[in-house]
Amino acid sequence: MAVYNAVCVSTLLYGCEAWVLYRRHIKTLEQFHISCFQRMLRLRWWDKVPHVEIRHGALCLLMEAIIAERQLRWTGHVIRMPENRLPRRVLYGELKEGRRSVGGQCERFKDCLKATLKKSAIPPDQLETLAADRKGWRDICTTGILFMQATQNKTEDERRR
Repeated sequence: MAVYNAVCVSTLLYGCEAWVLYRRHIKTLEQFHISCFQRMLRLRWWDKVPHVEIRHGALCLLMEAIIAERQLRWTGHVIRMPENRLPRRVLYGELKEGRRSVGGQCERFKDCLKATLKKSAIPPDQLETLAADRKGWRDICTTGILFMQATQNKTEDERRR
């Protein structure tokens, strides 16, 4: 597991802090994640082991939770940056001109961040004040991700029943 996390997951999620993920991306990443665990644990499809039990046996998080934790921690880092730094200016920047195209709009990073904060039970209106304390923000991110993981596991168990 340590080698898998150090090599595969870190390579797979390189730069994920700035990704805008859609549900189809998360499903594909989760499918790869589970298939790797099935190979490591020597499980086959006919064993009919639920994904929740596989993740619990491998002591790992959902791929969505891993990405969300990295994005939250990166966002806290950017918020603590001086105002003249480019990542902070991009995070808080707004376009002065331009139009959105007709039809379904592509999600923005801010939209994904708000959804992640909501899933993690972190109030979005207190983001700057919470992220100002580095150690506190790390603890908040960890508890939020564990909450997200527990909620998702509960949803998967209910759906399976």
